[in-house]
Amino acid sequence: MPTIGDVAKRAGVSTVTVSRVLNAARNVNPATRQKVERAIEELRYVPSVAARSLRSKRTYTLALLVSDITNAFWTTVARGVEDAAQSGNYSVLLCNTDENSAKQLRYLNVVLSQRVDGVIIAPYDSDARNLSKLQERNIPTVVIDRRIKGWEVDSVYSDSISGARALVQHLVGLCHNQIAMISGPLNTSTAEDRVAGYRMALSEAGLPVDPRLIKRGEYRSVSGEQLTHQLWDEGLNPTAIFAANNAIAMGVIDALAKRGLRVPQDVALVCFDELPEASRFFPFLTVVAQPAYDMGVNAAQLLLSRLDADATLQPRRVVLPTRLILRYSCGRKLKDKDGGGLSLQLPHEIQAPSVLIKPLNLEERRDLPDSVTGMPFSAPKGGERMSDYDKSDVNRLLKTFRHQEADRAPHLEFWVTSKSVYEYVLERALAYEVVDARVGGQSVTPEDHVEFAQRLGMDAVACNFSWRPNNVFAKAADGTEHYVDGSVKTWADLDNLEAPVPLAEQLSYLERYLRAAQSTGVGVFANFTSFFDSAMLAVGVTDSLHMFYDNRPFLEKLIDILLAHQEKVVRAVCDRFADDLAFVLVNDDIAHKAGLMINPAMFMEIFPHRMKRLIAPAKEHGKLVAMHTDGKMDQVLPILYEAGFNIVHPVEPESNDIFEVKQRWAGKMAIVGNIPTALLAYGHKDQIEERVKEYCVRLGPGGGYVIGSSNSIMDGIPPENFVAMTKAVHKYGRYGSLGQAN
Repeated sequence: MPTIGDVAKRAGVSTVTVSRVLNAARNVNPATRQKVERAIEELRYVPSVAARSLRSKRTYTLALLVSDITNAFWTTVARGVEDAAQSGNYSVLLCNTDENSAKQLRYLNVVLSQRVDGVIIAPYDSDARNLSKLQERNIPTVVIDRRIKGWEVDSVYSDSISGARALVQHLVGLCHNQIAMISGPLNTSTAEDRVAGYRMALSEAGLPVDPRLIKRGEYRSVSGEQLTHQLWDEGLNPTAIFAANNAIAMGVIDALAKRGLRVPQDVALVCFDELPEASRFFPFLTVVAQPAYDMGVNAAQLLLSRLDADATLQPRRVVLPTRLILRYSCGRKLKDKDGGGLSLQLPHEIQAPSVLIKPLNLEERRDLPDSVTGMPFSAPKGGERMSDYDKSDVNRLLKTFRHQEADRAPHLEFWVTSKSVYEYVLERALAYEVVDARVGGQSVTPEDHVEFAQRLGMDAVACNFSWRPNNVFAKAADGTEHYVDGSVKTWADLDNLEAPVPLAEQLSYLERYLRAAQSTGVGVFANFTSFFDSAMLAVGVTDSLHMFYDNRPFLEKLIDILLAHQEKVVRAVCDRFADDLAFVLVNDDIAHKAGLMINPAMFMEIFPHRMKRLIAPAKEHGKLVAMHTDGKMDQVLPILYEAGFNIVHPVEPESNDIFEVKQRWAGKMAIVGNIPTALLAYGHKDQIEERVKEYCVRLGPGGGYVIGSSNSIMDGIPPENFVAMTKAVHKYGRYGSLGQAN
């Protein structure tokens, strides 16, 4: 039998190139691919699946779990999944769960034992706990046709609520006002969405919603038949019936025929889902057709893209539109010449108008019940796909800084140094490393930073103007670099400080930020390193603490060198860009968890008058000025307030009672931060959401508080937890309903 080496030799390429062709890699020259494929065909080479799996640690197998493969809808979905999977050289295991929890569990055990690479599933209910086996083993999963609660996961479904609404609106337009609804199981999102659409259409038409006319059963023909009989046995006698899927519709037709009732002469009938074969025969149902094949293709695409992604992707939601197909089952072109049973005199050429159904707009969505709040709504694409409350808005931030209530509580992060968090939010790999901007340089490109903020609805980003010379770093075992000491030890060292970044280069970088932020709603603020902690780091923190007492003139000389430079930078930035900047931030750690870094009396001699010089240009231009410092705030805040600061970040929860601080400084000093990074690193998303909710309720009133983390968002904080904090701000931070889910 020919080997991969034989193919490589025949094609004149390496075995690696042959492997890339076999694995459908994108970065292969088309001419080279053609040569390899020709060699494979000539040699009749068949790749070893086992060897391929060993190399890639994949089985190249996907599992598709659907509820009823005899239903034409699911057959079409399966074909879409298979076609897309085959294009990626994957096989598909098809499992039929029959909407049965025990059978679903058995199949989940089977597919896990087969080590499938990913799963596409239409779960029998909305409870994510019943998919815990997939979640616990971190199996890439796509939920199709339905939504689940308790697990943010890739999903593909159609707009059931808008489709149901359109069907009932059609019936109402034909003067039906006694419309029954035969739906699916109560515990499935599709059933609840379609009932919600039914209710919405009736309410909009001014018709009462009669609970007796809503029957819930299973998505099966026998259920449709039994519930139709029940409607007449109870004397309800509707003039029209909305069947929640095509199987139910078939049961409805059977029951009506047994009662001698005709469609549409006696009862109009509409349903969700097309009947590809039966649509050629009577009764030519008016339906809302879901794009079943496209749903399958999209589900497979989501799964394959996650398997191939270089970076962790956020859970994605694909919502496909439905179409209203108007036929004859409602009597809109009734021609009953022969008086037969289920029959009509139809034209020779059948015309079935198809109308694309528009999704709900935001106002319509707000009126939905809680059970369907996950439904889609119409909104602009891309980074603007959110409500005004969720979008970035620097004016919201500034209003809150001025101790006023905006539309919602703002969100702001001063430092995000985790590459995985950026990649998770941006949904793509970064081609560069992310550095800690607090110790020099920029963390990410301005364009990526602004897009990151816009996707989160974060209200501003920092452009950093750093000069922290002569810091000594060492590599840890994991490859990361950490500050260990400073190298300025003598008077001679003061003449050999590491040079700052050229001012022109810094101004050019700020211009990039401002260009990137134009028309996005994201503000840009300038973040300047200061003189106090920069001097301590240049000398070495431990040595500097002794030097304040043993050689204070030396340390003050270093402080003045740092101050003189940064004062020039602040002035240059503010003189040119003050009108474009949201505010100015000074970054100087002057305290620790017990209070000021040095004796308070000495600190007052060294710090306040110098700090007033540093921030004077910003104050001259009328800019709000913020201070970042770690530590206990009791002694710090009066000093900062006297110096002219308006904002402080953070009020670390380990050292301060933020509620007491907010109460004491309300109307004087705005606060940013305080969500513990330890909670973000180790807490559950429910705990994070509860903390944000509490802060919205207790700190939000009256403005003056901006939600954010208590420290840098570093590696080790799960991206999902960081995003959970952001979403909780949007959920609970709206003024007028603080703490209430929105």
